[in-house]
Amino acid sequence: MQDKPKAEDLLEAVQDFLMKEILPEIRENDLLAYKTLVSWNMLGVISREIKSEEETISAELERMAPLLGEKIPTGLSFQEKRNLLGRLTSDLAEKIRNERIVDTGSLVWKTVKESVAAKLRVSNPRFQADE
Repeated sequence: MQDKPKAEDLLEAVQDFLMKEILPEIRENDLLAYKTLVSWNMLGVISREIKSEEETISAELERMAPLLGEKIPTGLSFQEKRNLLGRLTSDLAEKIRNERIVDTGSLVWKTVKESVAAKLRVSNPRFQADE
């Protein structure tokens, strides 16, 4: 297994290539230029997801577990945290459906909104949630 370059370094190199080498050559072709910019943006999203995934999952677990009366075991591997988050997300969705939680001022909805805002910040770093 290689230590360098890391996946995010490779993604950033491809982004750099698209912007510095490809885009100037195709600037007159609106559709191709647009698709190149979309590709550049998608690579950025993937890179940010890779960089922040473990921290994002841990924060999400910390927000969600108390709503469901769960305790997060210590010493979980990254994959175990990811799996636990998947289960808790399903459990929370079921709780919202079964209890018909519609009060947007409730702790459940505030937590869901915070989680969505965190995901949007990865997708678009300029995203600012209204408080």
